[in-house]
Amino acid sequence: MLAVRALQIAAVVLTAGAFVFQFLVVPRADREGAQAAGKELERWLRLVCVCGVVLAVVSWVLWLGLVAASMSGKAIDQALDVEILSAVLSGTTFGHVWLVRLGLLLLLAGVLFLSQRRAGERAQALRVAGACVATGVLISLAWAGHALGTEQSMRPIHLAADAAHLLGTGLWLGALVPLLFVLGAARRSGTRTWQSLAAVATRRFSALGVFAVTTLLVSGLINACFLVGSFPALLETSYGRLVSLKVVLFVGIVSIAAVNRLKLRPQLSADGGWDERSPRALEKLWRNVIAEICLGAIILAIVGGLGLTSPSAHEQHHIGNHLHTAR
Repeated sequence: MLAVRALQIAAVVLTAGAFVFQFLVVPRADREGAQAAGKELERWLRLVCVCGVVLAVVSWVLWLGLVAASMSGKAIDQALDVEILSAVLSGTTFGHVWLVRLGLLLLLAGVLFLSQRRAGERAQALRVAGACVATGVLISLAWAGHALGTEQSMRPIHLAADAAHLLGTGLWLGALVPLLFVLGAARRSGTRTWQSLAAVATRRFSALGVFAVTTLLVSGLINACFLVGSFPALLETSYGRLVSLKVVLFVGIVSIAAVNRLKLRPQLSADGGWDERSPRALEKLWRNVIAEICLGAIILAIVGGLGLTSPSAHEQHHIGNHLHTAR
């Protein structure tokens, strides 16, 4: 289940990030060379989206099988019975969420297929629709997590915070992979077109990153209040220790991003007027983005583990109720 959860999260984060990168980071091409580079990037982003959707569908189906096995107490091959699956899909909140998210994934697959066969304004409209659906697939994961266990009066706030946290992850970690592709192309080709694209994309991604980090910080604090409960729990419980490790890695990524934004990005000029420092800055930026992606992948694995670990606040609430009952 840990691997399946992590794969599902990574797939939808990557897919949403590719759409975000295309609409908010990639500059509009107005020269012939820039148009050629833009088309190459567009083809690569479409491939990323297709792979992301396929992985998301596969992992989501596996997730259903594992949940059915857990609820029925049977092996997964026996749990894939029509009656058991029907009971899970029709009689549980997870089943309802599963059906909605599968519908969104299939809709996204259809949008990707149609956008490849259309051109001009129709293709652009389909991409916009795809971006909206991909965002919906991403934030709907909040309804498959611990937020549903929050008391009913506070549940909407927790679900909104969890959805915002997922959105911030897609805006930042998801868009890092396309940024790495652009930086790598500029590094390999050395052409003015790719260098200009890399400079503009880095500047726009940096601005987007500020919003994403702010969203992650605020929503993360709200989630911690609901799920961790107290500062001692960060070190005294399994859930708290995983959250602490996630925070340490997050600080590491933010530190690297700060170096990229304050030191390396200003050395890349969008007008092609690069000096002797610019290629070195591009090389360091490319390496730093790889480091960010690696740390981000570890964080997503931790998030997968957090979904399988009892939250500290829930444990404390359970212990408190037990002591009250014993008295």
